Order: sequence, then structure tokens, then C-alpha cells
Amino acid sequence: MTEGALLGVGCVVALVGGFVITPMSRRWKLCPCAACPALEVGQRVELSVAGVRYATLLSGTEGETLLLVPPLRRGLPVSFEAGTSAQIRLTTPAGVYEATVQFTGRQVQPTPLLHARLVRRWSHLQRRRHERIPLPDEVNVSIRIAGEPWVGWARDVSVGGIRLIAPAPAPLNAQVMLELPRALRGIMETERSERVARVVACERAPTRYGYAYQLRLAFTDV
Repeated sequence: MTEGALLGVGCVVALVGGFVITPMSRRWKLCPCAACPALEVGQRVELSVAGVRYATLLSGTEGETLLLVPPLRRGLPVSFEAGTSAQIRLTTPAGVYEATVQFTGRQVQPTPLLHARLVRRWSHLQRRRHERIPLPDEVNVSIRIAGEPWVGWARDVSVGGIRLIAPAPAPLNAQVMLELPRALRGIMETERSERVARVVACERAPTRYGYAYQLRLAFTDV
């Protein structure tokens, strides 16, 4: 099975039901509700284990335990021994959160998942300058990078920028031309259909369709 297909399977499993896990639905014993991140099934998670970084997806929670899709390394799923500690990082509409977890085991059926228990409370590392509006459905956005036309899928927007999934990478600080559909213009309360943005981050990311590239863009024509 290819790397993209394997992660695609994980994404589908993680997204079944489309429900949202929020601090209002349960309490973290190690974290006051006001400081907890909002957790979503299928949310991208960054792990740092012994200095090695991994990207994976959140599949759910059980009490203080996070259920994670096994990350891939060289196309193969990675597992960690029980007792291994890791730093976990989440980027949410409210900012960036980080915590310490300890792997407690794994399950094979009905789908492979890693169990990681929260052992140190969440820290809110960064707050956003502009409030980000998450989109319930991916919205198609026409983009042009170095004269090459593509179609991207918007994940969220704010007054200052947009985060989208693109089929190809883009270099940092590259200029991107965007054509916003009417649905996005309504959310952003603007009539401007064409926007100019700069690439502030580009990373390979898993999606429900396999691997693609996540672009974080800052508008330069504000």
C-alpha cells in the first residue's frame, strides 16, 4: 500500500461521523477548560519524539488519552514503546498549543491507533492576531503560483490570510494570486474576488485524499 493510500485510510477512519471534540464535552484533569484547545477528529497533530518530528492525525479521545493515527516514516507506520514521552503540538483557530504525552499502548483492531496519555497540561504558545474562521466544508479556490494555475481547497480564512490545501508546493515568500468564490467573499465580508498573498509556510500534509501541501498565506493587498 502506498504512503498516500495508507494515510488516506487513516484520514477516512478519523473523519467518520465528522463530530467535534471540544473542551465543553469533557474536562482534562491537567488543564483548566479555558486553557484547553478545541479538538477535532481528523485534526493534524505534530509529534516530537527523541528529537524526531512526525505529522499525524487525531482520531479521538478517551478520558485523558489521545487516539492518534500512526505516523508514517519512509512509507511505513511508526509505533512507539509504552512509556515513551513526546511533545505534541496542535495548531487551532485560537492559536498554537503544546503539551507532553506518554504513549501507553496501541490497538490493531478495528483500525490501528496509538494511545497517548496527557501527562503535562496544555500550554497556549501563540495567539492569533486575526481571528481565524474555520470552514465546515472545503471550498475550492483558484490559485496561481509563478504563472501556473491550480485549484486549492480552503480550510480557514481570516482578515489577514488564508490556509488552504494545494496539489503542489510553493516556495516561502512566493507571491500567490487568489480568486475567491462568492461563498468565501461572503464569510470575509468583502466584494473583492481577486487577492494577492505571500506564502508564509508550506508543508506536506495528509488529507482525506492522500498527501498534498498545506499553504499558509498572508494577504499583501490588505
